[in-house]
Amino acid sequence: MGGQQPLENSAVQLYAAGSDGYGTGAQALTSAVYTGSDGGFSITDSYTCPTANPLTYLVATGGEPGTGVNNPAITLMAVLGSCNDLSSISFITIDEVTTIASAWALAPFLGSGAQVGTSSGNQQGLVNAFANVNNLVDLSTGTAPGTAAPQGAVIPISKIDTLANIVAACVNSPGSDTCGKLFADATPSTGIAPSNTLDAALNIARNPSANVAALYRIPLPSPPFQPTLGTAPPDWTLAVSYVEGGLCPYESVEIGCEPGSIAVDASGNVWAANYWSSVTELSNTGHLLSPGGGFTGGGLNESYGIAVGENGSVWVTNEVTPGVNNGLGSLTVLNSLGQVNSPTGGYFGGGVDFPVGIATDTDGSVWTANYGDSTASRLSSTGSAISGGTGFGVNQLVGPVAVAIDANHYAWLANQSADSGSVTSISPNGAQVTTIASGGDETSGIATDSIGMTGSVSGHVWTANYSSNSVSELELGTGGSAVVISTGYTGGGLSGPNSIAVDGAGNIWVTSFIGDTISELQGAAGANPGQVLSPGGGFGQDAKLERPYGIAIDASGNVWVSNFGSSTITQFLGAATPVQTPLTGPAQLP
Repeated sequence: MGGQQPLENSAVQLYAAGSDGYGTGAQALTSAVYTGSDGGFSITDSYTCPTANPLTYLVATGGEPGTGVNNPAITLMAVLGSCNDLSSISFITIDEVTTIASAWALAPFLGSGAQVGTSSGNQQGLVNAFANVNNLVDLSTGTAPGTAAPQGAVIPISKIDTLANIVAACVNSPGSDTCGKLFADATPSTGIAPSNTLDAALNIARNPSANVAALYRIPLPSPPFQPTLGTAPPDWTLAVSYVEGGLCPYESVEIGCEPGSIAVDASGNVWAANYWSSVTELSNTGHLLSPGGGFTGGGLNESYGIAVGENGSVWVTNEVTPGVNNGLGSLTVLNSLGQVNSPTGGYFGGGVDFPVGIATDTDGSVWTANYGDSTASRLSSTGSAISGGTGFGVNQLVGPVAVAIDANHYAWLANQSADSGSVTSISPNGAQVTTIASGGDETSGIATDSIGMTGSVSGHVWTANYSSNSVSELELGTGGSAVVISTGYTGGGLSGPNSIAVDGAGNIWVTSFIGDTISELQGAAGANPGQVLSPGGGFGQDAKLERPYGIAIDASGNVWVSNFGSSTITQFLGAATPVQTPLTGPAQLP
């Protein structure tokens, strides 16, 4: 269908996604079949599914959208599923809405010319991205939202339809003027102009803050998809919020109350530490996997920090735990099913004292930032203390609230209570402690990358500076040393930046707790580190974020944000470059 009109004489082919690299390697499984006057088609060719049973999708190119003129600029797309399961699919619609849903959810995996592919190590990320498409669109009707979306999910239907109308203006154009405008407005500032509607949609998905107003003005006077936006949006990101009817456990609701940090496991499931004594788990498509009110017990209490270990264990910080450790807090460990694996009241050895932030390392150990006595604790994967009885970093740390691990297994901590911004590095055995003035004020979030690891360079540390509305960058050297590259990048909507994450391309993502948005900055791999990539007010100004606290990126390139103020979790589909999960050490492209 083109703009809800039958698309005649369009060539439809079945493809299998590639597995040798992102956006490449797709294989045509059938020859093209051509649609009739009613837009109908039937794939009757016999085909053989590759041994790996890849994911499959349909591509329609060219056709006559009721104008009597073939439009070679048309390329539309719809996802299917695993090749071996295709016999269960009898009817599917390919139109502009299925194209928009596919381009956004699959943005990290989609190359020009409708090439879908992933790396050999990230099949799960692609599987989850395909599943996300079904939240956005009903593939049997070609309309938003999808029937697979969980109860309570807030889908941006008007935004999806507006984007579909932008593409439909080109699809339904008998001449080249409208398509030419779409292709011009969808051309990145440093890229090549697209030549078909799918590549144009992909460019918009990857550059959501570019030419927003101009693109909004493209649709024809009678846009075919409804409802549409009444005004131009602040950006073209697609964000889905998951509510599941809940705020707090004691109100018999399901998301939990006031979610803080979030983490992603190897399957792509999302875990959130709720301040009010519970942990929430969502699937990559936002379906609730934890019980109503979240997982409880094991000492969970006033929890802000959460991290997933290499073995799938979920570690949670409890600021205060009545009845153990003199009330100074503890660490609760859950297995992948949400069952408590730690003692009653949690682990509290190694100097744990009012722990806030937590991070896991590739060796299975965990580090905590202890706000109470300004120390760091390191525990083994079984909860045994490595950091002695009083913790590491005594007399060096100043109110640490966040911790990240570098490629050399040094822990880096954000000193929120320092008079001016600072970070502290601690060696694995705690013998070497170095504090560095990083700039900014009230350093609240910290993340590491492994960009540029040659010679004496060991990656970078990035901090979110809450009170100065900035992000600092440090280049790591050997032995826990660092050189400050910037004491504070600003702009892009940074307003009370709280948590920070690095994606698989090295770009930086930050939550603005006060501004109710998220920001993206170019990372150390780019030509201009610190360059703002998000609009002036940040991404998600229309996503109804409320006191966004935690942020995490999954292997599908989705950016997940916890809303402390509304007790919801928001997913920005395909907005980032995929990250290997669970995050143990610096972010890596899977």
